[in-house]
Amino acid sequence: MSEVYVVGVGMTELARHSRTGFQLGVEACVEALRDAGLKPEDIDGVIATPHGYMTEHHKFISQKMADYLGITARLMMDVDCGGLSSAVGVKVAVSDISAGRIRSCLIFAAQKEISKTELLANPQNNFHLIKGANNLYDTYQAAYGAVAVIPFYAMAVQRYMHECAISAEEIAMLPVVLRGHAAKNPHAVYRQPLTVDEVLGSRMVSPPIHQLESSVMMDGGAAAVLVGEELLPLCEERAVRIAGMGEAHEPTSFLPYRQDISRFPSAGKAMSEALGKAGYDIGDIHVAEVYGAFAGVELMLYEELGFFARGEAPRAVGRGETTYGGRILINPSGGRLSLGHPAYATPLLELLEVVTQLRGEAGQRQQRGARVGMVHAEHGLINGNLVMILDRRLEEPLTWV
Repeated sequence: MSEVYVVGVGMTELARHSRTGFQLGVEACVEALRDAGLKPEDIDGVIATPHGYMTEHHKFISQKMADYLGITARLMMDVDCGGLSSAVGVKVAVSDISAGRIRSCLIFAAQKEISKTELLANPQNNFHLIKGANNLYDTYQAAYGAVAVIPFYAMAVQRYMHECAISAEEIAMLPVVLRGHAAKNPHAVYRQPLTVDEVLGSRMVSPPIHQLESSVMMDGGAAAVLVGEELLPLCEERAVRIAGMGEAHEPTSFLPYRQDISRFPSAGKAMSEALGKAGYDIGDIHVAEVYGAFAGVELMLYEELGFFARGEAPRAVGRGETTYGGRILINPSGGRLSLGHPAYATPLLELLEVVTQLRGEAGQRQQRGARVGMVHAEHGLINGNLVMILDRRLEEPLTWV
């Protein structure tokens, strides 16, 4: 079985774009190929995701990209598993490369949602998009006209705060820390410093979640190029190995009926599997990107993944254990709250950040000495999780910048 490496990563600006999802995808893919130093004829597989939730449905996204770039592929796939989609795409690519079916794969995601202004300007013509958003939920939830995840996450955070005696001030500290990370990241959408008072003074979107504790959906794209050992000599200098992957899912669709709403056991299962395959312990991880769409849920995930015991993450964040000089650096990108959150592209943006850190190319936000990193992605109300462990082993030490 061949080892698999990330050799190229790319992204677009995260913003409200006038360009199409396909155009954003092209930019991200070209950037990833350029970063890898490979040409379209070196690529054997193309994997894509949908262009968003509140958007027109597009088919054959991967085929159109292969056609545009001139890629003759042995693997072609569009993946839709919510926020987990592009991470699942990476897993499929790893499987085919390690089995020797293909030598390389380009995975990309580009999100372009219809704006709220456009949606409300002509609701009759866009009603099919609203109906489609409602169809994300199961029969019981959809009957109440659900078109947003925030109320579901709010119930989970409420329960967590009650069970673990967590204060609103402790939750609000996380956006402050993440904004400090984002200030060092030129790709982050939100870089102005924050205070706890500002977080708690922001609009309440669904109790107990404030506006500044909630991620903002953005347009944007990201891509990654993976290769096996056959092509590795062409781009070995900056390659990062995918050392292990783990995936687990709950028997739930958004709101859980069979388990505690404040627990997400599949996150821990995915983490354990990934660490076991990689041959590492959780204490070996130097830098991590966690898919936290809301502040309270991100703290819960820190615990479910095993970084902290139940109820300890908020106080650990307050003590500086998740930032520079702490126990582990989590979300140096700024996380979903400050980097921006094009959900389908988010796992690849996380991968880009960890790869950049392990290469020693993160500039002001560099975690010194980083050799092992983790990428976490989820879908639904943490109904499923995928974890990747990455490492970079060199005979000569990197010069950290």
